[in-house]
Amino acid sequence: MILSKKNIFPFIFSAVVMLLIAGCIHDDFDEPPLSDIPVGTVLTISELRDIYENEPILFEDDYSVYATVTMDDKSGNIYRNAFIQDETGAINLRLQAPGAVYQGDSVRIYLKGTIMDSYMQMLQLDNVNVDRNIIKKANGKTVEPQLLSISDIGSQHQARLIKLEGVQFIASDAGEPFADSENLMNVNRMLEDCDGNQIIVRTSGYANFADELTPELNGSVIAILSQFRSDFQLYIRSLSEVDMNDPRCGDDDNGTDPGEAVTFIDEDFQSYPDYAVINQNGWMSYAEVGGRDWIVRTHQGNHYAQATAYNSSDPVNIMWMITPPIDLDAMSNPVFEFESAQAFYTHDGFSLHISGNFNGSDVTGATWEPLAARLAGEQDPSNTWIHSGYIDLSAYSGIVHISWRYEAEEPLGNTGSFRVDNVKLYEDN
Repeated sequence: MILSKKNIFPFIFSAVVMLLIAGCIHDDFDEPPLSDIPVGTVLTISELRDIYENEPILFEDDYSVYATVTMDDKSGNIYRNAFIQDETGAINLRLQAPGAVYQGDSVRIYLKGTIMDSYMQMLQLDNVNVDRNIIKKANGKTVEPQLLSISDIGSQHQARLIKLEGVQFIASDAGEPFADSENLMNVNRMLEDCDGNQIIVRTSGYANFADELTPELNGSVIAILSQFRSDFQLYIRSLSEVDMNDPRCGDDDNGTDPGEAVTFIDEDFQSYPDYAVINQNGWMSYAEVGGRDWIVRTHQGNHYAQATAYNSSDPVNIMWMITPPIDLDAMSNPVFEFESAQAFYTHDGFSLHISGNFNGSDVTGATWEPLAARLAGEQDPSNTWIHSGYIDLSAYSGIVHISWRYEAEEPLGNTGSFRVDNVKLYEDN
């Protein structure tokens, strides 16, 4: 069943040609006689997933899987995809054409001609033709979501319908649109529990609820669990499964949770996995425009924060990375320092700022004034770390936040990257 790359590429090309020829949306099956589609060897989804060994698999023999469809593409939140689940596991289906597979359908998936592969660590069954590979047995079936906590989630739950309780959108994402329907852009919103564990809620700009605002209170969410590289993310099926009417955990009097003010910072980003959004221990990434965030990247064992619009499909990208609140009144001689680097320099879109009125939520509503520092720029070699100098904060008082802002230059697919590492705040004795 396992094909070499030499053998599988012509097959994939043929499948793409078939998709382009038959690219219309199916409203229903062509209802081939069930006797024309053999059953063959029956596998559970768990057994199906166990077959995969990091190489694409083309099914050439008669195999079948029985399951229930847990998410379809009717809402627009996913496209040309469906998710199925049985008692043993779940998997993503990549369909040759959208439609014809609906939530609640009890189906038999005939595997012959399909390809099992991993895309960015998400296991999927690709090249699924609804007429040749899917036999509907019944409809109106329900699957109970698995109750999990964010900290429990792992790759073993991939593609499953799950339920999280006691969660809320982080302060900067609460009350914001789920996605950007005007520009048809996907948006990631962060969901957190009361222990600070977080997970991405990813919503398509084509979703029929993209314009709806995320809840500002605490409660439960039912969604499909997906994975992109090392990040787990949720796909909401319907807003009726987002039930958030309880008081937020950790609220202050302003309804935000800016975190406890600090007098010491020593952040080297080593605790973050590769591609993780900067959002732990009071730190915050905020996508002002577009869907890009400050994320952690790694090189030769070193982890650092990076902002880039390289290969972005957004019309505009502006993103902020913001420190935890800093209590300068509790410090005598506060000093701030960090290192920065640039790569593939195209423009001067990197700046440093300080605010004394940021409330932990409304980034663009705060007053940010430039903070003088040595920043990596055009004059510096690519990938070379430049020290900021020792920044004296004694002229400021009260609770402040420090931020790095990145604004991309068109064309976004060809724009430079900026990096930050080894951020320190301390008393100069």
